[in-house]
Amino acid sequence: MKVSTSQIFERAMTQMSNQQAKVADLQSKLATGQQIAKPSDDPEKAGVIQRLSSALNRQEGFESNLMAFKSRLGAEEGALKSAENILQRMRELAVQAQSDTFSSADRQIIAAEVSALRDQMLSLANTADASGNYIFAGAMVSSEPFGENENGDTVYQGDDSRMMLDVSAQRQLSLNKPGNEIFSSVIRENSDGSSERVEFFTIIDDFTAALESNDTTQMAFSLSEISDLTETMALSLADVGGRVNTADSQLEALAETNLRYKTLLSQAQDLDYTTAITELTSEIMSLEAGQSSFIKIAQLSLFDYIR
Repeated sequence: MKVSTSQIFERAMTQMSNQQAKVADLQSKLATGQQIAKPSDDPEKAGVIQRLSSALNRQEGFESNLMAFKSRLGAEEGALKSAENILQRMRELAVQAQSDTFSSADRQIIAAEVSALRDQMLSLANTADASGNYIFAGAMVSSEPFGENENGDTVYQGDDSRMMLDVSAQRQLSLNKPGNEIFSSVIRENSDGSSERVEFFTIIDDFTAALESNDTTQMAFSLSEISDLTETMALSLADVGGRVNTADSQLEALAETNLRYKTLLSQAQDLDYTTAITELTSEIMSLEAGQSSFIKIAQLSLFDYIR
């Protein structure tokens, strides 16, 4: 079979073109630091990289949720600690006020302190997080959870919703606890045998009124009710602590998962520079050798043989 000069020329050009493409591909990989310059280079591996990247992005989203969750819990925990301290102080004042050594004037002074503490408590009940959302309002985060009704009583105006936050593909955590469960009401037993539910701030207002009117009987009731409020507040604080611990444990689990995904992703897409540079050097040498041979072949003619 005869091979013409044009066929030799075309074959040499094709080989050099392929060699140049290999060199360009390796240079591109070295520039990006990735094994695959484009998905068509290795569709199967590109699919693996895409799935790992998506999984890692989801994990990072969960981590972001948890960090925001912990920040919000920090604001809630701080407010509840202060609220518990206020209730403890009110309880101390209720005990002191019942002493026979206290006069009506002394109880008026205590009433003034209780009134100031009540205002502080209302401010804490209407605490907002860094985003301006009220943390004790349930799902109604844009409105103050505690305010006055038509009768002038301070009542809960939020809802009973518990918002859930995704912290993994299989797990959710409660973002909040409704304010009416924290700043809770109590069942009051009246002297006539009837009972009624009394709101949190109404209990404090009744205590203040008892101090101002020098009513020691009502002060005793107030001491019992404030003690109940203090216990409920302590339980709410413990609940926050439990959620903080859960969030910390979940963050640790996410960190381990993220490290595993990042390792797998690195193995799938990151370039081995030592191997790639060695391969590029070899391909360049092959290309240069091919170009040198082609130049020599291209210069040959019949006159060269005649000479």
